[in-house]
Amino acid sequence: MKLLADKVVLITGAGSNVGRATAKLFDDHGAKLMLSDIDPDRVTDPPAGAEITAADLTEKDDCQAMVGAIEDRFGGLDGLCNTAGIDPPSARTTLETSVEDWDLIMNVNLKGTFLSCQAALPLLLKRRGGATITNIASQGALLTLPAMTAYGVSKAGVLQLTRQIASDHGTDGIRANCVCPSGLEQPSADRLKVLSDERLAKRAEIMQKAAPLGRVCLPEDVANALLFFTSHLSGFTTGSAFAVEGGATSMIRF
Repeated sequence: MKLLADKVVLITGAGSNVGRATAKLFDDHGAKLMLSDIDPDRVTDPPAGAEITAADLTEKDDCQAMVGAIEDRFGGLDGLCNTAGIDPPSARTTLETSVEDWDLIMNVNLKGTFLSCQAALPLLLKRRGGATITNIASQGALLTLPAMTAYGVSKAGVLQLTRQIASDHGTDGIRANCVCPSGLEQPSADRLKVLSDERLAKRAEIMQKAAPLGRVCLPEDVANALLFFTSHLSGFTTGSAFAVEGGATSMIRF
């Protein structure tokens, strides 16, 4: 069964591991795809028929142009999946986070999500019911993560933004939900380039122990959650914070 047959879906951050996994899964389910990334060369092996566009989500004009390209190509939009985000390792505790890192993280993670939602909403509203917005937050939006002040605050903001959209536009037939994953098997690009093999192995060991299911989150785990929220299967779900973290936020370890 193709859950997204003939649905037009925009995936931002399409060059990320989650973005690529989501594009593949959505293509398998019949979606018509617009794939957006600040660097379109990162969108490798896109599904046949997918459109690729460059957009800096922190720029309002780029977001408007991105949505305009969707309307020109497909005539409408059924779903928005925001997977773009950053997590620079130089931003740590409140005392250790520079103003520059704070501004950068808020700009990309929160402002970028806001601007893409704001740009997409008029086109989603034209569907007159059944349209969806799904944003990627983090388990860090549900609890605190050690030495990740700016990242956690930005993702908590994404969650609250998602709830606000759900509240404001539920009567318009738009559902908005948030997926809150734990750290992925492969960390973000900004962390990957500075972590040694030893630190990567230690990171994986810590995350496995933190999850009762005993493994690390995969991009496909997040993509499956995005599929659920973009399809009719979640037709009576909006404003939710859906944890994809192997149970890590459900327990305290002593």
